[in-house]
Amino acid sequence: MKAFALDGFGEQGSVRDLPVPDPVEGQLRLRVVAAGTNPFDVAVVQGHVKDHMEHRFPLVPGMDASGTVDGLGDGVQGYAVGDEVFGAVGKMYLGEGTLAELTTVSAGSVTHKLPSVDHTVAAAIPTAGVTALNMADALALSEGQTVVVVGATGGVGSYFVQLAARRGARVVAVCRGENADYARRLGAADVVDYSAGDVVDAVRTHYPDGIDAVADVHGDAEQLAKLTEQVPSGGRLASVVGAVDIEALGARGIEGTNVQGRVTTESLEILFGMLEAGEIVAPEIRTYPLADAGEALAAVATGHVRGKIVVVVQ
Repeated sequence: MKAFALDGFGEQGSVRDLPVPDPVEGQLRLRVVAAGTNPFDVAVVQGHVKDHMEHRFPLVPGMDASGTVDGLGDGVQGYAVGDEVFGAVGKMYLGEGTLAELTTVSAGSVTHKLPSVDHTVAAAIPTAGVTALNMADALALSEGQTVVVVGATGGVGSYFVQLAARRGARVVAVCRGENADYARRLGAADVVDYSAGDVVDAVRTHYPDGIDAVADVHGDAEQLAKLTEQVPSGGRLASVVGAVDIEALGARGIEGTNVQGRVTTESLEILFGMLEAGEIVAPEIRTYPLADAGEALAAVATGHVRGKIVVVVQ
Protein backbone atom coordinates (compact mmCIF):
# COMPACT_ATOMS: atom_id res chain seq x y z
CA MET A 1 0.00 0.00 0.00
CA LYS A 2 1.00 3.64 -0.42
CA ALA A 3 1.56 5.66 2.73
CA PHE A 4 3.19 8.91 3.81
CA ALA A 5 5.90 8.01 6.31
CA LEU A 6 9.13 9.19 7.89
CA ASP A 7 12.07 7.32 9.39
CA GLY A 8 13.01 9.89 12.03
CA PHE A 9 11.61 12.88 13.87
CA GLY A 10 11.78 16.17 12.01
CA GLU A 11 12.15 14.60 8.59
CA GLN A 12 10.08 15.78 5.64
CA GLY A 13 8.73 12.30 5.00
CA SER A 14 7.72 10.73 1.70
CA VAL A 15 5.07 8.58 0.10
CA ARG A 16 6.30 4.98 -0.11
CA ASP A 17 5.18 1.36 -0.25
CA LEU A 18 4.52 -0.21 3.14
CA PRO A 19 3.03 -3.56 4.18
CA VAL A 20 -0.75 -3.75 4.58
CA PRO A 21 -1.57 -3.74 8.32
CA ASP A 22 -3.58 -6.58 9.84
CA PRO A 23 -6.35 -5.73 12.31
CA VAL A 24 -5.91 -7.26 15.75
CA GLU A 25 -8.68 -8.00 18.23
CA GLY A 26 -11.10 -5.09 18.51
CA GLN A 27 -9.86 -3.35 15.36
CA LEU A 28 -11.12 -2.67 11.85
CA ARG A 29 -8.95 -2.30 8.81
CA LEU A 30 -10.01 0.83 6.98
CA ARG A 31 -9.50 1.65 3.32
CA VAL A 32 -8.92 5.36 3.76
CA VAL A 33 -10.69 7.77 1.42
CA ALA A 34 -9.83 10.95 3.32
CA ALA A 35 -7.61 11.69 6.34
CA GLY A 36 -8.08 14.70 8.59
CA THR A 37 -4.99 16.50 9.89
CA ASN A 38 -4.48 18.15 13.26
CA PRO A 39 -1.79 20.12 15.12
CA PHE A 40 -1.19 16.93 17.11
CA ASP A 41 0.09 15.27 13.93
CA VAL A 42 2.69 18.02 13.58
CA ALA A 43 3.73 17.53 17.20
CA VAL A 44 4.18 13.81 16.51
CA VAL A 45 6.38 14.18 13.44
CA GLN A 46 8.48 16.83 15.19
CA GLY A 47 9.11 14.51 18.13
CA HIS A 48 7.28 16.52 20.77
CA VAL A 49 5.27 13.50 21.94
CA LYS A 50 8.14 10.97 22.03
CA ASP A 51 8.37 10.98 25.84
CA HIS A 52 4.64 10.40 26.29
CA MET A 53 3.67 7.64 23.85
CA GLU A 54 5.32 4.77 22.03
CA HIS A 55 6.26 5.55 18.41
CA ARG A 56 6.71 2.93 15.70
CA PHE A 57 8.81 3.51 12.60
CA PRO A 58 8.56 4.00 9.72
CA LEU A 59 6.11 6.45 11.26
CA VAL A 60 2.83 7.08 9.42
CA PRO A 61 1.15 10.12 11.01
CA GLY A 62 -2.55 10.92 11.10
CA MET A 63 -5.28 10.35 13.69
CA ASP A 64 -8.53 10.89 11.77
CA ALA A 65 -10.01 9.21 8.71
CA SER A 66 -13.12 8.32 6.76
CA GLY A 67 -13.37 5.35 4.44
CA THR A 68 -14.69 1.82 4.02
CA VAL A 69 -14.18 -1.26 6.16
CA ASP A 70 -11.66 -3.59 4.49
CA GLY A 71 -11.19 -6.18 7.23
CA LEU A 72 -12.28 -7.11 10.75
CA GLY A 73 -10.29 -8.22 13.77
CA ASP A 74 -11.60 -10.75 16.28
CA GLY A 75 -14.43 -9.60 18.50
CA VAL A 76 -15.63 -6.75 16.30
CA GLN A 77 -19.41 -6.56 16.01
CA GLY A 78 -21.75 -4.20 14.23
CA TYR A 79 -19.53 -3.68 11.19
CA ALA A 80 -19.06 -5.51 7.91
CA VAL A 81 -16.60 -5.27 5.06
CA GLY A 82 -17.74 -2.48 2.75
CA ASP A 83 -19.38 -0.35 5.48
CA GLU A 84 -18.57 3.35 5.35
CA VAL A 85 -17.17 4.55 8.67
CA PHE A 86 -15.23 7.49 10.10
CA GLY A 87 -13.36 8.22 13.29
CA ALA A 88 -9.90 8.09 14.86
CA VAL A 89 -7.25 5.39 15.12
CA GLY A 90 -7.75 4.96 18.87
CA LYS A 91 -4.39 3.25 19.53
CA MET A 92 -2.09 3.45 22.53
CA TYR A 93 0.91 4.02 20.27
CA LEU A 94 1.73 6.23 17.29
CA GLY A 95 3.07 5.45 13.84
CA GLU A 96 0.31 3.44 12.20
CA GLY A 97 -1.77 6.44 11.23
CA THR A 98 -4.27 7.49 8.62
CA LEU A 99 -2.06 9.07 5.95
CA ALA A 100 -2.13 5.76 4.12
CA GLU A 101 -4.30 3.80 1.73
CA LEU A 102 -5.06 1.33 4.53
CA THR A 103 -4.89 1.63 8.29
CA THR A 104 -6.24 -0.10 11.38
CA VAL A 105 -8.57 1.64 13.83
CA SER A 106 -10.19 0.73 17.12
CA ALA A 107 -13.86 -0.21 16.83
CA GLY A 108 -14.49 1.99 19.87
CA SER A 109 -13.29 5.16 18.16
CA VAL A 110 -15.27 4.98 14.90
CA THR A 111 -18.90 4.94 13.82
CA HIS A 112 -20.93 4.47 10.65
CA LYS A 113 -21.03 7.25 8.08
CA LEU A 114 -24.19 7.92 6.10
CA PRO A 115 -23.84 8.42 2.33
CA SER A 116 -25.28 11.92 2.63
CA VAL A 117 -22.04 13.16 4.18
CA ASP A 118 -18.90 13.25 2.06
CA HIS A 119 -15.79 11.40 3.26
CA THR A 120 -13.85 14.67 3.24
CA VAL A 121 -16.35 16.28 5.60
CA ALA A 122 -16.45 13.21 7.86
CA ALA A 123 -12.64 13.07 8.09
CA ALA A 124 -12.61 16.64 9.39
CA ILE A 125 -14.81 15.79 12.38
CA PRO A 126 -13.15 13.37 14.84
CA THR A 127 -10.33 14.97 16.84
CA ALA A 128 -11.29 18.62 16.33
CA GLY A 129 -15.02 18.09 16.72
CA VAL A 130 -14.80 15.90 19.80
CA THR A 131 -12.29 18.24 21.45
CA ALA A 132 -14.66 21.16 20.85
CA LEU A 133 -17.59 19.16 22.21
CA ASN A 134 -15.63 18.26 25.36
CA MET A 135 -14.62 21.91 25.78
CA ALA A 136 -18.20 23.10 25.48
CA ASP A 137 -19.25 20.57 28.11
CA ALA A 138 -16.39 21.58 30.42
CA LEU A 139 -17.39 25.25 30.26
CA ALA A 140 -21.06 24.40 30.87
CA LEU A 141 -22.15 27.44 28.90
CA SER A 142 -25.69 28.71 29.25
CA GLU A 143 -27.96 31.32 27.69
CA GLY A 144 -26.55 34.85 27.78
CA GLN A 145 -23.06 34.01 29.04
CA THR A 146 -20.04 35.55 27.32
CA VAL A 147 -17.17 33.28 26.25
CA VAL A 148 -13.94 34.45 24.65
CA VAL A 149 -12.52 31.91 22.20
CA VAL A 150 -8.80 32.24 21.51
CA GLY A 151 -8.06 30.55 18.19
CA ALA A 152 -11.67 30.66 17.04
CA THR A 153 -11.27 29.84 13.35
CA GLY A 154 -9.02 26.78 13.32
CA GLY A 155 -10.28 23.20 13.45
CA VAL A 156 -11.35 23.02 17.10
CA GLY A 157 -12.45 26.65 17.11
CA SER A 158 -14.66 26.22 14.05
CA TYR A 159 -16.68 23.58 15.87
CA PHE A 160 -16.58 25.21 19.30
CA VAL A 161 -17.92 28.57 18.11
CA GLN A 162 -20.95 26.78 16.68
CA LEU A 163 -21.52 24.61 19.75
CA ALA A 164 -21.22 27.56 22.12
CA ALA A 165 -23.56 29.74 20.05
CA ARG A 166 -26.13 26.94 19.94
CA ARG A 167 -26.10 26.84 23.73
CA GLY A 168 -27.05 30.51 23.80
CA ALA A 169 -23.65 31.95 24.68
CA ARG A 170 -22.35 35.22 23.32
CA VAL A 171 -19.20 34.13 21.51
CA VAL A 172 -16.28 36.54 21.21
CA ALA A 173 -13.95 35.14 18.57
CA VAL A 174 -10.25 35.99 18.74
CA CYS A 175 -8.78 35.56 15.26
CA ARG A 176 -7.11 37.40 12.41
CA GLY A 177 -9.15 40.15 10.82
CA GLU A 178 -9.33 38.32 7.50
CA ASN A 179 -11.20 35.51 9.27
CA ALA A 180 -13.78 37.77 10.94
CA ASP A 181 -16.57 37.08 8.47
CA TYR A 182 -15.94 33.34 8.71
CA ALA A 183 -16.15 33.50 12.51
CA ARG A 184 -19.43 35.38 12.33
CA ARG A 185 -20.87 32.83 9.90
CA LEU A 186 -20.08 30.16 12.48
CA GLY A 187 -22.02 32.08 15.11
CA ALA A 188 -19.63 34.56 16.72
CA ALA A 189 -21.37 37.68 18.00
CA ASP A 190 -18.17 39.70 18.26
CA VAL A 191 -14.65 39.45 16.82
CA VAL A 192 -11.32 40.62 18.20
CA ASP A 193 -8.52 40.90 15.63
CA TYR A 194 -5.38 39.82 17.48
CA SER A 195 -3.19 41.35 14.79
CA ALA A 196 -4.70 44.82 15.26
CA GLY A 197 -3.85 45.39 18.91
CA ASP A 198 -3.78 43.92 22.39
CA VAL A 199 -6.46 41.26 22.79
CA VAL A 200 -6.83 41.68 26.54
CA ASP A 201 -7.28 45.45 26.24
CA ALA A 202 -9.91 44.94 23.53
CA VAL A 203 -11.85 42.46 25.66
CA ARG A 204 -11.63 44.71 28.71
CA THR A 205 -12.88 47.70 26.70
CA HIS A 206 -15.83 45.89 25.15
CA TYR A 207 -16.74 43.90 28.29
CA PRO A 208 -15.86 46.10 31.29
CA ASP A 209 -18.02 43.98 33.59
CA GLY A 210 -15.98 40.88 32.79
CA ILE A 211 -16.61 37.66 30.90
CA ASP A 212 -17.97 34.32 32.02
CA ALA A 213 -15.54 31.94 30.35
CA VAL A 214 -12.45 31.55 28.20
CA ALA A 215 -11.91 28.77 25.66
CA ASP A 216 -8.20 28.50 24.86
CA VAL A 217 -7.38 26.74 21.59
CA HIS A 218 -4.20 28.61 20.70
CA GLY A 219 -1.94 28.29 23.72
CA ASP A 220 -0.45 31.74 24.45
CA ALA A 221 0.16 31.29 28.19
CA GLU A 222 0.87 34.97 28.91
CA GLN A 223 -2.22 36.17 27.07
CA LEU A 224 -4.33 33.48 28.72
CA ALA A 225 -3.17 34.53 32.18
CA LYS A 226 -4.19 38.13 31.48
CA LEU A 227 -7.56 37.08 30.09
CA THR A 228 -8.34 35.12 33.24
CA GLU A 229 -8.18 38.42 35.13
CA GLN A 230 -11.43 39.31 33.32
CA VAL A 231 -13.14 36.16 34.64
CA PRO A 232 -14.86 36.56 38.04
CA SER A 233 -15.31 33.93 40.70
CA GLY A 234 -17.76 31.33 39.44
CA GLY A 235 -16.41 31.57 35.90
CA ARG A 236 -14.73 28.85 33.89
CA LEU A 237 -11.63 28.39 31.77
CA ALA A 238 -10.77 25.49 29.46
CA SER A 239 -7.67 24.83 27.38
CA VAL A 240 -6.94 22.20 24.76
CA VAL A 241 -3.16 22.71 25.05
CA GLY A 242 -2.75 22.07 28.78
CA ALA A 243 -2.35 25.75 29.67
CA VAL A 244 -4.73 25.80 32.65
CA ASP A 245 -3.32 25.97 36.18
CA ILE A 246 -6.27 24.29 37.87
CA GLU A 247 -5.14 24.90 41.46
CA ALA A 248 -4.35 28.59 40.95
CA LEU A 249 -7.68 29.21 39.28
CA GLY A 250 -9.49 27.22 41.95
CA ALA A 251 -8.06 29.51 44.62
CA ARG A 252 -9.86 32.37 42.85
CA GLY A 253 -13.13 30.45 42.59
CA ILE A 254 -12.68 29.74 38.87
CA GLU A 255 -13.15 26.24 37.50
CA GLY A 256 -10.33 25.26 35.13
CA THR A 257 -10.11 22.26 32.82
CA ASN A 258 -7.41 20.96 30.51
CA VAL A 259 -9.56 19.33 27.85
CA GLN A 260 -8.73 16.03 26.21
CA GLY A 261 -9.91 15.06 22.72
CA ARG A 262 -10.42 11.33 23.24
CA VAL A 263 -12.62 10.16 20.38
CA THR A 264 -15.38 7.65 21.14
CA THR A 265 -18.20 6.18 19.10
CA GLU A 266 -20.72 8.03 21.28
CA SER A 267 -19.09 11.44 20.80
CA LEU A 268 -18.86 10.92 17.04
CA GLU A 269 -22.53 9.99 16.86
CA ILE A 270 -23.50 13.17 18.73
CA LEU A 271 -21.57 15.36 16.30
CA PHE A 272 -22.69 13.45 13.22
CA GLY A 273 -26.30 13.74 14.35
CA MET A 274 -25.93 17.50 14.74
CA LEU A 275 -24.36 17.75 11.29
CA GLU A 276 -27.15 15.69 9.72
CA ALA A 277 -29.79 17.82 11.45
CA GLY A 278 -28.22 21.05 10.25
CA GLU A 279 -27.42 22.15 13.81
CA ILE A 280 -23.75 22.57 12.91
CA VAL A 281 -21.97 22.84 9.57
CA ALA A 282 -18.64 21.52 8.37
CA PRO A 283 -15.72 23.91 8.78
CA GLU A 284 -14.02 25.35 5.75
CA ILE A 285 -11.93 22.51 4.30
CA ARG A 286 -8.80 22.68 2.17
CA THR A 287 -7.70 19.42 0.54
CA TYR A 288 -4.36 17.97 -0.54
CA PRO A 289 -3.63 14.69 -2.35
CA LEU A 290 -1.64 11.99 -0.52
CA ALA A 291 1.39 12.86 -2.67
CA ASP A 292 1.41 16.29 -1.01
CA ALA A 293 0.81 15.10 2.57
CA GLY A 294 4.07 16.73 3.65
CA GLU A 295 2.85 20.08 2.36
CA ALA A 296 -0.45 19.58 4.19
CA LEU A 297 1.37 19.03 7.49
CA ALA A 298 3.60 22.05 6.81
CA ALA A 299 0.48 24.17 6.34
CA VAL A 300 -0.95 22.90 9.64
CA ALA A 301 2.36 23.72 11.33
CA THR A 302 1.98 27.43 10.49
CA GLY A 303 -0.85 27.68 13.02
CA HIS A 304 -2.88 29.82 10.64
CA VAL A 305 -5.21 27.33 8.99
CA ARG A 306 -8.80 28.48 8.65
CA GLY A 307 -11.03 25.48 9.25
CA LYS A 308 -9.48 22.10 8.47
CA ILE A 309 -6.96 20.52 6.12
CA VAL A 310 -7.88 17.07 4.82
CA VAL A 311 -5.69 14.75 2.76
CA VAL A 312 -7.61 12.93 0.02
CA VAL A 313 -6.09 9.48 -0.24
CA GLN A 314 -8.21 7.87 -2.96
